Amino acid sequence: MGSVRPARPSEAKSLSALARRSKAHWDYSQEELAVFRTELTISPEDVESHRTHVLEEGGQIVGFCTLTPRGPGVVELEHIFIEPSYLGKGFGSLLFHHACGIARKAGFRRLVILSDPNASGFYHAVGAQLESDIPSSIRGRTIPYFVVPLGDQGAA
Repeated sequence: MGSVRPARPSEAKSLSALARRSKAHWDYSQEELAVFRTELTISPEDVESHRTHVLEEGGQIVGFCTLTPRGPGVVELEHIFIEPSYLGKGFGSLLFHHACGIARKAGFRRLVILSDPNASGFYHAVGAQLESDIPSSIRGRTIPYFVVPLGDQGAA
């Protein structure tokens, strides 16, 4: 099932489009999706600076993730998106565990996730621990903040 590789800066536009399709799967209104547009735009520079990896199936990109350092020993799983037609088939778990492995190998001790509320069940299922709810970019809404301990291999 699928293979993961580092993303190329030239793939930024297609990754942004994938992120928007995946987010739209949750039936957000057009106004809400407009708020998310900036958050879901991946630039070629982001691909290079945010440990971006893609998941391919049959030569086609079906998912991606980005890891962004947030402090000594802490990295954020800033993006993880799967093509809607591939949701619920194990591709998200494969990509999530790959991201944890990358973070661990890089020496991070803690992975943090600001989750879409619709993805909460997924993060619980893969073993992330809910730490709190924080304000969302959508006014009057909160989002879950998850943590995954990665071990003590040293600070990144």
